[in-house]
Amino acid sequence: MGRTEPEDRDGETSHDVCRRVHGYETRARCLPEPWMCDVFHIDGSLRDIRVLDVTRADWIAVLERLRTVADETEVEHPYDRLDPVRPAVADLFRAWCDEPDGEGTTFSFRARFGAVWFFALPYDEEEIEFSLWPDDVLDGAGVAAVLRFLTEVGRACGRPVLLTGESVQYHPGLRTLIHHDPTIGIGHI
Repeated sequence: MGRTEPEDRDGETSHDVCRRVHGYETRARCLPEPWMCDVFHIDGSLRDIRVLDVTRADWIAVLERLRTVADETEVEHPYDRLDPVRPAVADLFRAWCDEPDGEGTTFSFRARFGAVWFFALPYDEEEIEFSLWPDDVLDGAGVAAVLRFLTEVGRACGRPVLLTGESVQYHPGLRTLIHHDPTIGIGHI
């Protein structure tokens, strides 16, 4: 069953507002600014959040920070000797990267800010990558949750954070939709 779109007091739906205010004909829902509609257009693909050229220490700092500031976090892993619900982040990385049992495995980490879930399936120690579904960004509060997530990740590792379209691996020609540099702040397309 699909989501139904609420009507405002004049009987106008968010799609009607988006068409009238932003000039879009095919948006599933309307966000407060046109650039937000562009970035979070529901097109069936994820949006990826990336931090490039990182170390294991950066990964650990980010996941520990997210555990502290997110509304909720979850971890799933296949490592029997670790706490099944809340393993130490450094132990997760040791099991994944350094131990023979970790070869060919991974773990998942999810963090919720407001109504938006961000999830990571680490596959490379040198690039932090989280994904989110644009369908979860329903309104200005959803956009604010994404911007807060970018800020918290940047604060934790001290590196620029990029929001891009979905791709298997980052390449320099990949279009950046939103970027956060901890030294200068947030920018968008």
